Amino acid sequence: MSYTYRHEFLNGIFSLNKENTEIPGTDLSIRNLEFSSTLPIAVQSNCISATSFCHEDSKIEENRHFNYPAFVPNGNKNNRAIILLHGLNERDWSKYLAWAEYLAQFTRRTIILFPLAFHMNRGKKEWSDPRSMNSLADARKKSNQNITQLCFANAALSNRLTEDPMRFYRAGLQSANDLIQLLNQIKDGRYPLLEKNTQVNFMGYSIGAFLTQIMFMANPDNLLEDSKAVLFCGGTTFNNMFGTSKLIMDNLAYEKLNQFYLQQFEKDSLSIPRNHFQFHLNSVIQSFKAMIPLPSFNQLKERTLLRLAKKITAIGLLKDKVIPAKDIWETLKGSCGCKNIQVKLADFPYNYTHENPFPIKKQPFSAEVDKSFEQIFSVIACSLK
Repeated sequence: MSYTYRHEFLNGIFSLNKENTEIPGTDLSIRNLEFSSTLPIAVQSNCISATSFCHEDSKIEENRHFNYPAFVPNGNKNNRAIILLHGLNERDWSKYLAWAEYLAQFTRRTIILFPLAFHMNRGKKEWSDPRSMNSLADARKKSNQNITQLCFANAALSNRLTEDPMRFYRAGLQSANDLIQLLNQIKDGRYPLLEKNTQVNFMGYSIGAFLTQIMFMANPDNLLEDSKAVLFCGGTTFNNMFGTSKLIMDNLAYEKLNQFYLQQFEKDSLSIPRNHFQFHLNSVIQSFKAMIPLPSFNQLKERTLLRLAKKITAIGLLKDKVIPAKDIWETLKGSCGCKNIQVKLADFPYNYTHENPFPIKKQPFSAEVDKSFEQIFSVIACSLK
C-alpha cells in the first residue's frame, strides 16, 4: 500500500457531508454517522466549573451534535471494531483517512474515527478560518510581547486555554463521557454498523493516546474489560508532554496549562461540587489525576498500569519532541516496572515531527515515508487484529 498515494486519493473523495462514500478498488465504504453528546448543558455550565468561559462553551452547538466517519468493510454489520482517537488541536480528518483505511483492510474491523470535544467539526467554524485566526493571533501578539510559536493554526486553542485552563479537563471529561455513551450503544446493539456486544479495540494518537490510557486505567462500567489498545506517539504522563508548537499551542498557553495542572489543579478540584456526573465518571477523574501525575495518586498509577500489562502496546518515535520516546518508555517500563507492556521505539530516515510523522513528500522521499508508514501500521494492525 502506498501511503502517499492513498493519502491524496482518499482526501479527494472524502466528505463529512456525504452519508456514504464507496472507496473505488476496495470493498470498503466510509459512512458518516450522527452523534449527540448527552452531557447536560447544566453540568457543562455549572457543576464542573462556574466560569463564564464554561457557560460560553456549553452553547457551542457543533460540540453537542456532530457527524463522524467510520470505515466499513464489506458494507455489512461487523462484530469487531477499532475506535481511533486523534491528536490535540486537530480540525480535519485528512491525516487519518489512510490510517483508517489501512486498519480496515488489514484487520477487517470497522474503524470509527471519533472526534474529541471541541475538535475536528465539533468546534466553531471560525477556529479553522485563517483570516479570523490571523486577527486573533495578531491581537494576542500585541498583548504578549514574549509569545512564541503562535500562528493562525493554534490561535484558537492557545487563547482558549490561556483564558481558562480548566477547558482541557472539561473537554476531556466530555470526551470520556461520549466514549462511554458510544461503547454502551455498541454493547446494547443500538449501533447501526455493529452487532450487539461487538469487541472494540482502540488506537490513540498523541492526546488521543493520553485519553485512551486514562479510559483503560479507569475501565468505566467494565466496558473495556475485553479491549486492547495501541498508543502511537503517546503513553507518558501529562508533565512529560511538551505541547509548544505552531500546530498545537503557543508557549504562553503551554506554560499556563502546565502551571495550573502541576501546581493548582488538585486544590481547585476539591472545591468542585459533587454531582451525578462526577460520580458517574469518578474512575476517569481518578485516572486523570494519576496521569498528571499528582503525587497522592502515584500508587493508583502504578497499580493500574501493571493491570494493563498485556492490554497495551505503545509506539514512540525517537525524534518526537512533543511526547518524547524516552518518557513513554520511563512511564510504561521504568517507574512501574511493567515488563509485559510492549513499548516499541522507532525512527525514520527523513525529517518528521510528532505532529506529522508521515509527511507527504515528493519522490524519492515518498518511498521512505511509505515504507515507514507500513513499518508502524503493520505493527498496529497486528496488535489490534
